[in-house]
Amino acid sequence: MSDPSFDELKRREEQKREKCWDPLQRWLVIQEMITWAESLPNVRRNTPARCLELQARLAAALARRVEE
Repeated sequence: MSDPSFDELKRREEQKREKCWDPLQRWLVIQEMITWAESLPNVRRNTPARCLELQARLAAALARRVEE
């Protein structure tokens, strides 16, 4: 559980931060962040090919253990 005084402090600090934003400025920054995120390359770690590769590696490792 969190300290009630900390929760109140956090709420007040968030309110101060919110007051510094102009609605138009906030919207533009959000749009810039969305554009930036969409420009990042797609990293797919769990592609079907990668899963098959890992499965084959695991099967080989298990086969070696059984042989021992």
